[in-house]
Amino acid sequence: MKPTIHGLVRGIPRSLGSYGPIIRELEQVINDPQSNLLNVGEVVEKDPDLTVRLLRLGNSSFYGFPTRLETVSEAISLIGLMQVQDLLSASSVMEVFAGVPEEFVSMESFWRHSLACGIGARLLAIARRLPKPDKFFVAGLVHDLGRLVLYSQAPESAKEVFECYYSEHQLLRQAETKVLSFDHAQIGEALLREWQYPLQLIEAVAFHHAPMSAPSQATGAAIVHLADHLVNALQLGSSGERFVPPLNLKAWDHLGFTSDMLESVMAAIDDQIETVQQVFLSSRPVGPHP
Repeated sequence: MKPTIHGLVRGIPRSLGSYGPIIRELEQVINDPQSNLLNVGEVVEKDPDLTVRLLRLGNSSFYGFPTRLETVSEAISLIGLMQVQDLLSASSVMEVFAGVPEEFVSMESFWRHSLACGIGARLLAIARRLPKPDKFFVAGLVHDLGRLVLYSQAPESAKEVFECYYSEHQLLRQAETKVLSFDHAQIGEALLREWQYPLQLIEAVAFHHAPMSAPSQATGAAIVHLADHLVNALQLGSSGERFVPPLNLKAWDHLGFTSDMLESVMAAIDDQIETVQQVFLSSRPVGPHP
């Protein structure tokens, strides 16, 4: 019996993992009109690993600040409260999917691809002067989560998908649709709706292979689409796909980038990926911990 999108998503916990308590406390402090950056910093500092992660990211080429950040309060003041929340959100998502069997894809390779796509989406958003570019980092990070849902919840169906993929020499998402009648982007969309993510994120994931079909967030979807294309071309990790998916030319025209700008973005992705991967995968185990 073939799995359904609802059935696949239902098997994923809604928990925020061990980051849940600190995320909830952070939200309370941020929403309190009496609190300040020191109060927010005190919440973050309750988790030593998160503190190290935040300072390491703040002092990396990801942000490129001219002076070294010494305290959490300094980092928050420069990075921003919402960006700190995004960092926590990204970390919690990665924790939820810890332990996915590596029968279909190396998890290190999967997260490398996802983090690189997040970096690329953020850089493209900055280049286009879009507001809140760190939101695009999260969108790039989660764009292929639907594949992890499939691999973890329906391994037999995933095996059929890969058999079709290898035998017919097509894109992996085409094999997904042929075997399942839906693809990983639709699974990811359903998961983010279940988790009550913002519409901008939901559409960026749902339409990252067909960005101009997004009902209201075509630009965001196009940003993630282009970032995914660049990262596949750079061969920075993989979510299972071995080919470079074709670039949507309408999305390219919509964004209005030049080839010189893309070369700069690709160089920056290559420059930042090792540090960002270290921040998210090394300073704290991606998995349950005390």
